[in-house]
Amino acid sequence: MKSRHSTEITLLLMACSWNPSTRRNESIVSLLERYTPDWDRLLTLANYHRLTPFLYHALNEVPSVPDAFRASLRQECLHRTTDNLIKLQEYHRIAAVLDKQAIGYIPFKGIYLAEHSYPERGLRPIGDMDILVDQKDVQRVIDILSPDGYRIGDKHKPYLEHPAGVIWDELSEISLFKPYFDTSRFDIDLHWRVNSLLREIGEFEVSDFRSTPDLIIENQVILLVLHHGVNNSWERIGYINDLYFLLHRQDLNWEWLLKKVEQHQLERIFFTGLYWCQAIWEFPVMAEVQQQMDMYNLARLTEIREKRWENEQPALFRTLLVDFASTKVALIDKLNVYGHYTRSFMFRSTVITIDSHSFFIPKRWGFLTAMVRVFLSLMRAR
Repeated sequence: MKSRHSTEITLLLMACSWNPSTRRNESIVSLLERYTPDWDRLLTLANYHRLTPFLYHALNEVPSVPDAFRASLRQECLHRTTDNLIKLQEYHRIAAVLDKQAIGYIPFKGIYLAEHSYPERGLRPIGDMDILVDQKDVQRVIDILSPDGYRIGDKHKPYLEHPAGVIWDELSEISLFKPYFDTSRFDIDLHWRVNSLLREIGEFEVSDFRSTPDLIIENQVILLVLHHGVNNSWERIGYINDLYFLLHRQDLNWEWLLKKVEQHQLERIFFTGLYWCQAIWEFPVMAEVQQQMDMYNLARLTEIREKRWENEQPALFRTLLVDFASTKVALIDKLNVYGHYTRSFMFRSTVITIDSHSFFIPKRWGFLTAMVRVFLSLMRAR
């Protein structure tokens, strides 16, 4: 791989392998002989990119690595592995409850990838537990988990307190949490649809899984591209690992997957992630898929985005929006992206608090929602 990165990012990219080759190991030793990384920054970036276990595995036997850094990596890996096991155990307990109540659900992102895609559960950190259910079952799930200690996040309470129907139009998910030790807590993101940055571009529901029960992995890929590709612009290297570990299965239905990607207008976004899978993992791509990839200037597109890997925090939303618009070839499609966003920004719901009482103004009230936000901004400025 061409090195246009800092020593720290170059090491992380080299570490992305669970069955390292002699060539890879020699390259790491050679790099450390020529350059000394900022070890503190390397650890920070490894955590941010969700690559700490991979880095520990790659550097554990390298003699030039400081013992203190190796110990920090080991401790972080132990913490993440323990956290994963606790969350997976809680997920399975919740899954058993939902099964008993005959509620259909689909786990995705962290909890699915850690258990089904990665070679070891501790390799993929789990944050929130993302679960997709039917819209009609959302309130039932909330009621079922409430006696168990799960509570709705404060930002979502006004939606539930508003007359029925508003929550489905305004949101696509709701957060539930349950403290379990000290400051630790379980967080469930209960989805009834999965959107991209703009709802008009892409939307996914449980029915998509039910209509294609033999294509679970392929559907998980679409969810991943919608979230990590569109919403996050592949800004963490760990997101590329997620895509690789889903795609490396030999029995993947590429024909169906590519049609679905095209249907959701996700070709350039998907191919960008696939390009990195080739570069980092040497992932083999079929000739017909490669031909489609070659239609786009992916080298230039990825080079621009790779610069953001050096950052230690997520990009701003407006940056991600510009990234998303840049994946559109035609000018009219780019304008549609900005137009959809402008309307969603101006006409969106607002929660105002007066004397400790919260009032919810739904986006269907149109321009009034924008006027209220402007008024509140002026009041805060005084």
